Amino acid sequence: MTTAPAPPSPAGTRAGRKQIKNWSATLVATAASTYALDALAAAAGVGLVGSGLLAGLAQPLVAMFVVLSYACWGIGLRANLKANQALLAATGTSTNLLSKAAYDLVRHRNGSARAARLAAAVGYTGTELAKEAPYYAATFGATVLSDSITSHDALVFLGGANLAAALYEHGLARLTGAFLHRRRRYASFDTDWVPQDYLDGYYRSVEPDELATIAFFVDAMRHAERGRPVLFFGVGPTLHHVFAAAEIASEIHLGDYLPANLAEIRRWIDRAPGAHDWRPFVRHTLRCEGVSHPTDEDVTACEDLTRQKITELIRVDARHPRPVDRRYATVVSAYCADSATDDRATWRLLVRHITGLVEPGGLFVTAALRRCRGYTVAGRAFPSADVDEHDLRAVLAADFGLLDGSIEVRHTEQDAAHGYAAIVLGWARRRVDGSREWRADPR
Repeated sequence: MTTAPAPPSPAGTRAGRKQIKNWSATLVATAASTYALDALAAAAGVGLVGSGLLAGLAQPLVAMFVVLSYACWGIGLRANLKANQALLAATGTSTNLLSKAAYDLVRHRNGSARAARLAAAVGYTGTELAKEAPYYAATFGATVLSDSITSHDALVFLGGANLAAALYEHGLARLTGAFLHRRRRYASFDTDWVPQDYLDGYYRSVEPDELATIAFFVDAMRHAERGRPVLFFGVGPTLHHVFAAAEIASEIHLGDYLPANLAEIRRWIDRAPGAHDWRPFVRHTLRCEGVSHPTDEDVTACEDLTRQKITELIRVDARHPRPVDRRYATVVSAYCADSATDDRATWRLLVRHITGLVEPGGLFVTAALRRCRGYTVAGRAFPSADVDEHDLRAVLAADFGLLDGSIEVRHTEQDAAHGYAAIVLGWARRRVDGSREWRADPR
C-alpha cells in the first residue's frame, strides 16, 4: 500500500512564491542596471573623446586622469556594495544576480551573516569588474585596428567611462537607500515578531556587536554585588548575556514583554529538542572571564549553573512605571528600550521605568544600537530610537553617576546586514544620596 505525498504546507508554498518573486525581481534589476551602466559609461566615454577637452593633455597626465577615474569608481562601488547588502538583508533581492546567488548560497550553507555579506560583495565586485572587459577589448582593439583612434583617445574614453560608472554606482546606491527608506514600515512586535527568525538572523554565530557586548558585560558584572538576585530586563528569546551573571547572582530573573520569547527561553532551560544552541556564546563568555581555552566540560558546567540560577521568567512591560513589583541590586537591560520604539522621547521614558528597578547603590548595565533607525529580522523592519552615547548619558544623569561607571562606543560595521554600524555600552551605579553630579565623559 502506498501513501500519497502530503501536499505542501501553506507556509512552504508562501516561501516558495517569495523566493520566485525575489529571484525574478533580481533578474530584472540586474538586466536593467547592466544596460543602464553600459549605455551611460559608453556615452560618457565617447562624449569626452568627441568634446576634445583633453585632446591637448600630455600622455602622463591622461594616465593619471584614468587612475583617478578608477579611484572615483571604487568610491562609488563601495557605496553601492553597502546599499546592495542592505537591500539583500531587508528584501532578499539585489540589483546583481551573482551577488544574490553568492549571498543565498553561503547563508544557506553555514548561516554566517558575515560570510554571506563577504560573498555578496565578492559576487557584486566580480560582476562589475567583468563589465570592464568589453571596454578594454573594444577600446584597445579599435586602437590596433584603426589608425584614426589613438592610445590617447582610448585612455580618455576609459577615464570618461569610469567617471560615468562612478556616478552610476553612487546614484544607484542613493536610489536603493531611498527605496528602503520609503519601504520601511515598522513591523509589530505583537503580530510580526517570530523568535526563531530573530535567533537565526542574529545568533547563529558570535557577531562583532556581541563579541564587544559580552566582553563589556563580563567586566561590568565584576562591579555587581555578589549573592543577590539579578534581573535581565527585555531579554527577548536570548540568553547570551545571562551567562555572565551565573557565578555572581544568587538567582537570575528574566523578563520580557512577549510570551513567545519567554517560551523560547523555557525550551532551552528544559533542554527541549531544537532549542537554540548558545554554546558559542558561553565559550566566548568564559574566555572573557579569563578561561583561555574553555573545554566542552567548562561550557556544559556554565550552562548547567545558569539553568540552576534562573528561577523566574517574568512578563514585563517597560511602558508601565513599575514593570516589576520590586527592586534589584543589579539590573541588566541590553538592546531593549532602544529597540522597542523609533521615538527618542518614548525611549527616555522606557529607560527611566527600567532604571527605576535599580535599588539605591545598585548597578545598571545596558547596551543600545547607536544611531540606528531600524533593524531587520527576516526582511521585516523593526524600530530603533536613533540614540547615541550622549543620549544615554543624559537620561542617566538624574539618578546615576559615572564616577563609578563607564559609557563606551564600539564600532561594529554591521549596518549593511542589520541596520547599525556601532553600539553604545554602559554601566553605572545608582546614587544613594540623590546628588546629581556627573563628571565622566563617554569614551
